[in-house]
Amino acid sequence: MELPPLRERLEDLPALVEHFVRKHAQRTGRRIERIDEGVLMALQQYNWPGNVRELENTIERAVVLTAGPVLTAQSVSVLGALTAQTSALPSLKLRRNIEWVESETIRRALENARGVKKEAAELMGISQRALSYYLAKYRIDS
Repeated sequence: MELPPLRERLEDLPALVEHFVRKHAQRTGRRIERIDEGVLMALQQYNWPGNVRELENTIERAVVLTAGPVLTAQSVSVLGALTAQTSALPSLKLRRNIEWVESETIRRALENARGVKKEAAELMGISQRALSYYLAKYRIDS
């Protein structure tokens, strides 16, 4: 069975987003009550070169990093699809990009958790000990 790429069937996007939000909210213990209308409109503007897998990864990050019960375009754009349209990774060096993504994720999780390390670790799905390791590794002040 051949299925066209996501960019050719954007009408499937709302159902897929709902499914992935429910799936990852349940998995992470987060309570997402609704999705802002702007989220779907913004997601439909993206080309989705990574197809449904990229969409799922984007929604998973948004669920983890959202600050409240409403999934907003701001949470979706943290590291996912929406920023991929407008900005490139800092380098062509794989290791440097991985380090950038890790440190940026930590900074943003700390920001969303208002500096509370325990909450930031929970947002990222890692232990407090792992967070301490990354804070030291990237010399991030919390």
